[in-house]
Amino acid sequence: MRRTFSVLAVLLAGSAGVAAIAPPAAVAAVPPPTVTLVTGDRVTVRTAPDGRDTFEVQPAADKGMARALVHLRLGGRDYEVPGTALPYLGRGLDLSLFDVKALLAGAKAPVDTATFGAALAKQFKEDSARGRFGDRGLFAGGVRYALPGAPERQVARPRSVMRTVSVDATDIAGKPADTGIAFLYNTDDGNALAADENFNYFFGGTAKFSVPDGNYSALGVFWTTDADGNPTELRFSAQPEFAVKADAGVRVDAKRASSKLTWVTPRPALLDDTGFLFRRAAKTGPALLVDFDAGPGVPISVSPTSVPVRTGALQTYPYSRLVSPPGPGTPYEYVLQKASTGVIPQQRYVITAKDVAAVDATYFSEYSSLGLRQRSGMFSFEDVSGRPSHPIQLPRKQTEYVSASPDLGWFGGFSKYVLPGPFPGWAGGQREAMHTYQGGTSVTEDWNRFPLHPAGEVALLPLTDGRAYTLPGATRAGDVVRVAITPFSDNQPGHTGFGFYGEPRDTITGSYRFTQDGTTLAEGTPQGATAVGFAQEVAPGPSTLGLTIDAGRTGPMYRQSTATHTEWTWPSRHVEGVTLPPTLYCGGRGADGPDRECAVEPLLTLGYAVGGLRPDGSTASGPQGLDLTVGHLQQSAGSPVTAATVQYSTDGTTWQDATVTARGNGVFHADFAVTTEAFRGTDVSLRVTAADAAGATIAETITAAYHVYAS
Repeated sequence: MRRTFSVLAVLLAGSAGVAAIAPPAAVAAVPPPTVTLVTGDRVTVRTAPDGRDTFEVQPAADKGMARALVHLRLGGRDYEVPGTALPYLGRGLDLSLFDVKALLAGAKAPVDTATFGAALAKQFKEDSARGRFGDRGLFAGGVRYALPGAPERQVARPRSVMRTVSVDATDIAGKPADTGIAFLYNTDDGNALAADENFNYFFGGTAKFSVPDGNYSALGVFWTTDADGNPTELRFSAQPEFAVKADAGVRVDAKRASSKLTWVTPRPALLDDTGFLFRRAAKTGPALLVDFDAGPGVPISVSPTSVPVRTGALQTYPYSRLVSPPGPGTPYEYVLQKASTGVIPQQRYVITAKDVAAVDATYFSEYSSLGLRQRSGMFSFEDVSGRPSHPIQLPRKQTEYVSASPDLGWFGGFSKYVLPGPFPGWAGGQREAMHTYQGGTSVTEDWNRFPLHPAGEVALLPLTDGRAYTLPGATRAGDVVRVAITPFSDNQPGHTGFGFYGEPRDTITGSYRFTQDGTTLAEGTPQGATAVGFAQEVAPGPSTLGLTIDAGRTGPMYRQSTATHTEWTWPSRHVEGVTLPPTLYCGGRGADGPDRECAVEPLLTLGYAVGGLRPDGSTASGPQGLDLTVGHLQQSAGSPVTAATVQYSTDGTTWQDATVTARGNGVFHADFAVTTEAFRGTDVSLRVTAADAAGATIAETITAAYHVYAS
């Protein structure tokens, strides 16, 4: 899961910058922190400059209740809980085991995370069959698993009169509930109850809570499983608002969840992954969030309401991924979510062309592989977000119909392949900045389109938006220059690669050198980092700054764009009194939020489009064509581009000039006047230079930029 930000990175605004000057080699951007849950699931967290988080979750299981993931926000903290753990919270499994920030702080799980998840799934299956959880097997004799130092649950000393609230329910079969979980939340003050006081379990049809007077919201979550422990149905039954002035009872019968989530799409589609989010906010204090990703194909039903809440706020939304049926033609999928505020509506949604953007998506890979794709949507009312990734066969071309709304920001990325080992990770792909879609439009997105090369981040939201934060590739504040450039990025604005991050079987090399008027000020070798990221003080007067980045990446999954050498020079001077727009930031954080007191440096940028490039990174033999776009870092005061040259090589040693034609506005077309035989079954390397009217230059060499297939 999940929620809102993926991991915002936002989920993907970059955080490669540094808050203060440090030795350059020590501040290279590193991969975001990843933790392993007690069940083996891996959670990667990206924290935006404003403190919001986005999550990327890699489930340890690919099916069953262990694949179902529940994101809870209780008492202002985030817990990522596999479905198999949910019935054992507080009765064998301590909530602390799933506290993502506690794990990030270094807390260690008390069990072998490589095996405990499977053991828990087996226990869940056995306990589901008998309808009782928490007193046998792994949990016999009152065994309690918790993070080291986690306190035992304390009995609070009430400072006010306490009332007993009975949350009563019948289950999906119509019997007094003995499975399922109840949530109770004070809508006057989100801090009125401790995190583990917000939930309890049904026994004999009742879950009891002891609470002070006030306004409350109750939610019952029920599920059924088959004989193998796979979820077969999920229901949300809510009483969003009621007052407690004495001992009280409230019903959340499963049968009240009578509205089944149904998407009616223009093209036939099969439900793949689906979930439902319930968020209840109080007048003050942290909100309650229950986000249940049920996994592939599980039907979900919800209790509709018609009267808007009066205290705090209520937001809900379903989210689903539906895929095209097997058959000929270009595959397609729907990625849908629809938010509601104040009430819980009927869950039948008729999707029209105006509700979605049609994305013509191509995922490039020179090898056939099974990668991962994450696409997460985040509404403005969310403060943590993310979705699990799903497998994707590469290379691939497909159409993606994505929910479009000004209030819905999308972010994510894709992995070219999955790192081997018990806890697989991402490698060799691209990430994207948060952006929105406009309904009824068609857009093109190319992922990993060759040639790959170093690039800075690009904000895809309007610069005045400010809901997500993008770190430009180079900024200057006073006399401090900060750089954040990511090697092996593709040619889609807003995409950045994985940089120097890889696996042991890969050979990844890299270095950078930063100069002022030819004098070296900083250099380093950022192996393992996602980007070249550093801060360096420079002399205040007008000068010429230079940056050189070398990056190499070879291994079983890499054949194209295996090495780059890029040199930038640009004029620079002292910066004062300049403020970036809300969507950009300088790399640090001030007292009032992200630091924006800087200017973007006028580094030149390059974008490549090889004519006729196929998803496997190759093109037909014979004469070649290349469209080259030369620009500047976003929001920099760049001068008009004046010139560009292109050379090509089939052996990496002998270079020939291409015929370059200027087409205006920094766009150039290069023709390679060669015979068919010269470009058959070979890799083509590229060497490009460009300059602007102010004297900024760029020179870039890409080894094995793309392939020409034999024909």
